[in-house]
Amino acid sequence: MRGTLFWKWMLAFLAVVVAAVGTMAILSGWMTEAEFRRYTFSQNAGWGQLASELATYYAEHGSWEGVESLFLAQPARHGRWGNSMGRMGASTLTDAEGNVILAGEGVEATRFSSAKLRQAIPIEVEGEIVGYLLPPDLTHAATPERQFITRVRSALLFSALVALTVAVVLGILLFRSIVAPLNLLTRASQAIAAGDLSVRATVRGNHEIAQLADAFNRMAESLERAERARRNQTADIAHELRTPLTVLQGTLEAMADGVYPLDRENVQLALSQVRTLARMVEDLRLLALSDAGELHLYTRPLDLRAFLCRQLEGYRSKAREKGITLRLEVPDALPPVQADRDRLSQIVGNLMSNALRYVHRGGEVVIRAQAAGDEVRVAVADDGPGIPAEELPHLFERFWRGDKARRRATGGSGLGLTIAKSLVEAHGGRIWVESEEGKGTTFTFTLPIAEEAAEAEEFPCDPA
Repeated sequence: MRGTLFWKWMLAFLAVVVAAVGTMAILSGWMTEAEFRRYTFSQNAGWGQLASELATYYAEHGSWEGVESLFLAQPARHGRWGNSMGRMGASTLTDAEGNVILAGEGVEATRFSSAKLRQAIPIEVEGEIVGYLLPPDLTHAATPERQFITRVRSALLFSALVALTVAVVLGILLFRSIVAPLNLLTRASQAIAAGDLSVRATVRGNHEIAQLADAFNRMAESLERAERARRNQTADIAHELRTPLTVLQGTLEAMADGVYPLDRENVQLALSQVRTLARMVEDLRLLALSDAGELHLYTRPLDLRAFLCRQLEGYRSKAREKGITLRLEVPDALPPVQADRDRLSQIVGNLMSNALRYVHRGGEVVIRAQAAGDEVRVAVADDGPGIPAEELPHLFERFWRGDKARRRATGGSGLGLTIAKSLVEAHGGRIWVESEEGKGTTFTFTLPIAEEAAEAEEFPCDPA
């Protein structure tokens, strides 16, 4: 960083400073000399008198022809710089366009530019400029004025060098203060790239670099959480697969060794473990698709009331076995929702399975649905034992189960609520849980209302 960005900034800064200071010094020197010359010319009555005489000559003759006689006929008058004013001496006379009529001593030019003429004394006749009088060039005259201009130029050059030095020193200090946190940020990013996700960048102030460091730290924390979750998930998957694989292996080995008879009961036991493994693999595949954003839904307008009736009827027999009452509270005028029927069936199935698993005999499970704005809210409520408050934030985490001691056969894979959350969000909805110990639990999720009407579905439904 110091070898590239720092020096790039310094060279760019130095180029800007040199350009600015150099331009200022050149313009200041040029303007000082020009204004000084104007001032000295205006203060010298001799040059003004000569310009007046030249104007009178032009007015009388109508041109500059024969103007040399004006100087030859007059006696010498010495001006401010010791030049003979009775003749042209070192001064130069031009016409209105800058063409030289009388050249002064050492003047070889035949025409002067408009910039040079702006420093000359204009000769006017009836308000019209007919020529210019150019006194001797002060920069070439061995006079006190030349010495003054030389000193002014030296002072400007010295000031420019001092300003350049101060700017370079301040630039070094400034860019070091900018590059230093970037160096720290670079080292932190290199450490994270090497695998140390615990490294954090130092955040000082509230400027853009500090904001960048803060964003970097949040990114590092997110990466650390993701890495921790990945490791935990790998361990959890290995743990969850170990149980059915162990049971399956033990059953098969026992049958192979003749310990268990090769009968229908033992084959069914092994087959149940295979189904558990298949279900878990499918759940993991579904979550992987959701994480990758490749979970495709085939949505269409759906009559939610008829759909929930079908879902409720599918759990009637299981509820009767456990002595649990099922109820449906859905208004007749419920609007259709835009949903994937199969995925929605998974959502409701996971929530219903959880409710039936924890509600005691004699309890009740209720499915409610109602429109709320541009969405429909569906709730699965039970009057079971409820969930402790400290466990609520973790319910939708993968492989999380509040009762660590319960068996896999009754505890599920630990992925049901995670899958339900992913599927609800894939529909563009939300899901949340409300629970109080001893008073039951309610899972609620939302679905978008369909813009088109759903196909009519005839299904006898007994809400009670």
